[in-house]
Amino acid sequence: MTDTTATSLPDLVATLRERVEGLRHAGDPDAYLAAASAAADEIGDRVGEHWNDEGRQALTAVKRFTYNAAADCWPGWSVQDKPPDIRILLTALELAQRSTRLVKKLALGPLQEGTATWLCGAFDLALGRYADASSAFAVAHQLYIAAKAPGLALLTEGYIAIVAHIARHKATGGAPDLEQICATIAAGNFDDGAEFIEQLRTALKVFAR
Repeated sequence: MTDTTATSLPDLVATLRERVEGLRHAGDPDAYLAAASAAADEIGDRVGEHWNDEGRQALTAVKRFTYNAAADCWPGWSVQDKPPDIRILLTALELAQRSTRLVKKLALGPLQEGTATWLCGAFDLALGRYADASSAFAVAHQLYIAAKAPGLALLTEGYIAIVAHIARHKATGGAPDLEQICATIAAGNFDDGAEFIEQLRTALKVFAR
């Protein structure tokens, strides 16, 4: 256990972040998520409710590594042979929600709030909570519009289409609305357009099974 009374806040953050990062590719999501949660607790306790610039930087770091830990455990990035572990999904969702609360607390703006909200919706989708997923994606979509991020807004429209498609009927074929959105993304010449399209098509394969 880190002695928070003998370590400066920046050094504490660096130590705990390194500990979390060290578990990122270790193949043990339980340990990875637990380390991220424990680090967030320890830093949060140290910062407290009244924080200065140093505290803000510490909480920003927590926001980042809790988001990354959750996102790393989302099963929609690739098609896997085994179904996802529901317990891991629920734990990761809790971290995603924690990161979202920090984005709001730190007032980091609609772009980051949109991305944080999207991740919560992505876990709702993975858990089969289609109404919650649709609601979260709709909020993220509006935040991306407010942030003037049209590519990300279209990406989120794609997820809304995926939820609608799966909620209507599970199928292995494509979703017509999704393909229209993919075509719009392709026509927009966004820097990450090809990756967005691949991400959407992969997510459909994963969750429509």
